[in-house]
Amino acid sequence: CAGLLTPLVCLSFSQDSQITRCFIKNFHNFRIMGSVEAALTLLDDLSTKDKRACIELLIRIFRNVVSHPDDSKYRTLKITNKTFNGDVWQHEAGRMVMKAAGWVTIGDTVQLPSHVNLTLELQVILANREVKPDEREWRNETKIIVPNAAKQREEELRRKALAEKEKEMAILRKEMAERKEIAERIRAEHRRDQETKRVKSAAKAVPRGKGETSKMTDLLPKSGGG
Repeated sequence: CAGLLTPLVCLSFSQDSQITRCFIKNFHNFRIMGSVEAALTLLDDLSTKDKRACIELLIRIFRNVVSHPDDSKYRTLKITNKTFNGDVWQHEAGRMVMKAAGWVTIGDTVQLPSHVNLTLELQVILANREVKPDEREWRNETKIIVPNAAKQREEELRRKALAEKEKEMAILRKEMAERKEIAERIRAEHRRDQETKRVKSAAKAVPRGKGETSKMTDLLPKSGGG
């Protein structure tokens, strides 16, 4: 501090007051940025999830103030607010960042004076926005297959088509077996008919012995009458 105050005192007595004001302004800005950045390092003690949630909410709060500098509602936050308390205020690091940026506690609220501009503070937080996961929090990757409705429908139709095809093939095989059975039955009946006809066919005439001659009476039917 002594090294910074010496040139400051010297410049205060110089005639170039514009340079003096510029130096004071830059010194003030560096002090603010340094304080906020130092407070942000305390967030490293939080888990990756909590740190990311804290930084993102701080960005939203500070950005609302920068975008609406004259709107007082963005400069007053209720500590009892579930989101604000859970993501920022319950963490000491979160409270330190807000206090370093100029927020003050009044009752059950955290308020930012109307003359405070958070442009620089927002830039510092945005520069430290990236949150890398801690090695201790690494987990083995788990493959999660998200069902695709179109593919599921296509697979279902394919299974139904295969089932219908299998059903048709079963019917065809049954019909072929029945036709084969009928053909075998017809052939069997035909063979039996042929055997029956051969048995019932007329006996052939047996020729007489050698030297014998047939008589006319042998050709006439035999009867018991005279």
